[in-house]
Amino acid sequence: MTARLSRPVNVNRLGEGKTLSIEASAEECAALAEALDILAIDSLTAEVSVKPWRGDGVRVEGVVRGTVSQACVVTLEPVPGAVEERFERRLHPDVVESEDIVVDPDQPDPPERMDTHEVDVGAIALEHFALGLDPYPRAPGVEFEAVEEDTGEDDPSPFAALAALKNKPS
Repeated sequence: MTARLSRPVNVNRLGEGKTLSIEASAEECAALAEALDILAIDSLTAEVSVKPWRGDGVRVEGVVRGTVSQACVVTLEPVPGAVEERFERRLHPDVVESEDIVVDPDQPDPPERMDTHEVDVGAIALEHFALGLDPYPRAPGVEFEAVEEDTGEDDPSPFAALAALKNKPS
């Protein structure tokens, strides 16, 4: 995705924590809608809290909300939609990247590696906004129509033609 919702926070100047309100501009919404391949993003906001976590790490928590217009997967007509996603991320410079990733749906996600002294909370909010989009938006009352499958019973099999040649009296 080339469009960004960049809102960097310097973790060295975090103190006890920081709360941010993010609101995407009209230009950002237009660029993000194009990057996400949807018709429009009418609004995109986030409330984010950034707090120190385990010494040099940070915990980013918040909620991202927005209203969008997506193309119906059946008719391609515009379908209004809403996104509201809560998120939590933990980042720490001492996290070692591993090839083995263990995912437990009952546990919080493992911490991620933090490589710089800045955390882009806008990028984190945007990622969760994108995850909250309806992957198959459908206009109200619209359903897929069943397509009858051609079974090919009317067409003879190429092997049937060979069998007929084999069984033909000489």
